[in-house]
Amino acid sequence: MRTILFVGKGGVGKSTNACATAALTAAKGEKTLLVSSDLAHNLFDIFDIKSAREMVDVSANLTILEVNILEEIKENWDSLQQYLADFLTYLNIDRMIAEEVSLIPGIDVLFLLTRILREIESDEYDVVVVDCAPTAGTLRLLTMTDSSSSKMNRIIQIERSVIKLIRPFGKHIKGVKQILPKDELYVTFGQIIEDIGRLGVILRDPEKSSIRLVLNPDKIAIAESKRAFTYFSLFGFPVDAVLVNKLFPAELATGYFQNWCQLQQEQMTVLNKSFLNTRILPIKHYEKEPMGQASLEAMGRDIYGELNPSSVLSQVNTVSFKKQDDQVVLSIFLPNIDKSVLDIGRKDNDLLINAGTYSRVLRLPDTLAKSEVESAKYENSQLQITFLKEMPATSP
Repeated sequence: MRTILFVGKGGVGKSTNACATAALTAAKGEKTLLVSSDLAHNLFDIFDIKSAREMVDVSANLTILEVNILEEIKENWDSLQQYLADFLTYLNIDRMIAEEVSLIPGIDVLFLLTRILREIESDEYDVVVVDCAPTAGTLRLLTMTDSSSSKMNRIIQIERSVIKLIRPFGKHIKGVKQILPKDELYVTFGQIIEDIGRLGVILRDPEKSSIRLVLNPDKIAIAESKRAFTYFSLFGFPVDAVLVNKLFPAELATGYFQNWCQLQQEQMTVLNKSFLNTRILPIKHYEKEPMGQASLEAMGRDIYGELNPSSVLSQVNTVSFKKQDDQVVLSIFLPNIDKSVLDIGRKDNDLLINAGTYSRVLRLPDTLAKSEVESAKYENSQLQITFLKEMPATSP
């Protein structure tokens, strides 16, 4: 089973490319789910479907899902929301205000993630194509799947144990009983965090998942995509293709469009230098907007040609370990980054990597738990960190 995420800034044609890919995989006989993780859904519009339902079967092999996020919040967050509202009301906050505040910002995208996970793990589909929210939101959303989720779960378990000890005494103290969280609340929240961590494992596996960047051949879109490529690499998410939309045909390279065509070709040169070893798929500027299953399937064939859209289009290994003599070298693929923004730290089994506004906590293998960092260098788009396999002998 393959999961393919389409990512790009708003307005570059990301949703249309996701739809074209899903239409083609379905036409090739693969059971396909097309799902939107953008709260502003538009998949039904692109397929020219009018439906009030959340999930629609377009054909025998293609299903579209536009998640009803209000239902997801109600199903997964209701008990936690009521507890938070009760707690805030206990603090003399107006009940209506308390219920609004208890809807934590970002909780909607959290449940979009867990819903996508359920569909991936259902084993009902050969391919799951995800039309993601604009780039910045997707980056923040996917970083939630980092290894920190497992640590948060451990914190929840510790707090749950503490509350279990306090609850028998607290229920006899006036005012305390009503604000002590019930045990099932910890189970609910712990399950959410566990689901997010499990999704992260799937999305970082290049054999199971791919991220495909979508952009237009202009400086701003390319600059944002280069940053996104860097940060996806930092967090271990494999980018196997870059789809370049709205390329003008050669016959327009005269008159008014001459400069535009020249600028696009210049930007294509920049792209080829910026995304080395990553497949770049040029897409022509269509005379009219592709809509409906037949048009989208034809667009998919234009994009991929002889390629299988559900295959791994570029071999990507964002994180690797290599043994040499008495050392272990950790290599992290970080293209298009200024090494002056890199900052590396170490705490127990965790390697802390800061790159600009993003930070990753990389859990090291147990075999490196007591190994010292000997050196770190950044060259040729690779951050290389060298560990000594054995601790140096200490003098008595």
